[in-house]
Amino acid sequence: MRAGLQIISAKSKLSIGRHPGSDIQFDSHTDLDVSTKHAELTFRSGHWYLTDLGSKNGTLVNGHRIERETRLDDTDQITFGANGPQVEFRLVPDSTPDSITQPAIDEPAVPYVTGRGQAVNLKQTRGKGSSTTQRIRIEVARQTKGFRAVLLLLFATLGVTIASFFVIDARRKRSRLEEISVMQIMVDSILHTSEQTIAELRGEMAGLADVLRGSHAEVTSLGSALIAARESGDTQQVALLRQRLDTASAALRNQQNAASVDWNAVWSSSQLAVAMVWVEFGPGEVATGTAFAVNSDGTLLTNRHVVAGASGDRVPTRIAVKFADSYQVFSASVLATSSEVDLAVLRVNITGGVPTTLSLAAEDAAARPGQPAVIIGFPLGTNLPQSSVGSQIVASPSLTAGTISKVLRDVVQLDAYGAQGSSGSPILSREGLVVGVLYGGRDESGGRIVFGVPASYAHELLNSIR
Repeated sequence: MRAGLQIISAKSKLSIGRHPGSDIQFDSHTDLDVSTKHAELTFRSGHWYLTDLGSKNGTLVNGHRIERETRLDDTDQITFGANGPQVEFRLVPDSTPDSITQPAIDEPAVPYVTGRGQAVNLKQTRGKGSSTTQRIRIEVARQTKGFRAVLLLLFATLGVTIASFFVIDARRKRSRLEEISVMQIMVDSILHTSEQTIAELRGEMAGLADVLRGSHAEVTSLGSALIAARESGDTQQVALLRQRLDTASAALRNQQNAASVDWNAVWSSSQLAVAMVWVEFGPGEVATGTAFAVNSDGTLLTNRHVVAGASGDRVPTRIAVKFADSYQVFSASVLATSSEVDLAVLRVNITGGVPTTLSLAAEDAAARPGQPAVIIGFPLGTNLPQSSVGSQIVASPSLTAGTISKVLRDVVQLDAYGAQGSSGSPILSREGLVVGVLYGGRDESGGRIVFGVPASYAHELLNSIR
């Protein structure tokens, strides 16, 4: 039943409910608080009575739930269910015809039921001629016909608009959920692969497991943040986090690729050319680093700051070199330092020359982002476990795999691992060529982002002393 609907009847018994055959019928789809056969109006002995027919939500008269047949008075408020529709019961002595006669004493007064808020006080008229109430009703209906049509159209348009909004919103939510599901699968796949890679790393891949774990944690964090932002609908945050996640995921995949390379051949052919360096600047002031041979005559490359201090102007009092897998210590001297980049050349005197040398990559074979690379050196110097022969400590270098993530004119950036003592280590391609010389890293990255001088600068410095 719609608000404002008026029902006039002269029957002595009226059925009420959502059943299509009810005399007072409620909408079967919207008035769900009303039972199919809810109640019944009955005229008896000059009065109207209301009876609840065992409805599910009950019937209330003037706010009180009725349990038995209840007599109605003019303007009583009837509610079908505690939260259901409400109507007003009115007694109208005159019926709708133009002229009537005074009803007999047992003739029922006509019950007049209106929706909430639309009650009309009808005045009884007698005699011949048109009923004033009827004329007013007809005139009002005529004048408001157009308005009702417009109002109905507006409500219909509003209904369509609201329905469209909910449909579009539902599609957007469904789309977001699908994107979140795909995103979660992608992140889970990347993380699962990295977990397998970490578990399979061999002992000589020092530091790479830590790099992978750090990248793993970053991808996990960004993935969770992105899913939360997607659920909240924050498109700006989603775009930012998606970009960061793509970058972190690419780095993690590259690190996994680096870990999957068989570096045994590079390790076997290169590690004997790498040496630990001790530099003494004064009594008790000793720094350690790494150097590597590039010529059998004992020419070694390292960093300028290793042999000249952070300021680049210090003069060492002694330099000692111990090659990998050796306990012998040799003295060395500085041949040259670069004023442009962090490079220095050493000369070590060894009878018969050094056991092996490394080849520098040509300029046309420079490092490229995404390529796997490996670092062989002495991170943390002798603080890492070393082997020994009797009482003699044997220099045992570490191999760290990583990925070249950026290449600038004077910088090769790696996602790998570095620590104090690694300075001067060769950065090797999978072919065993030196593509850079490690010199430092970002402190806030925990050693996971390191930098090297490109091999082209090493070529220039060596050519300047030949």
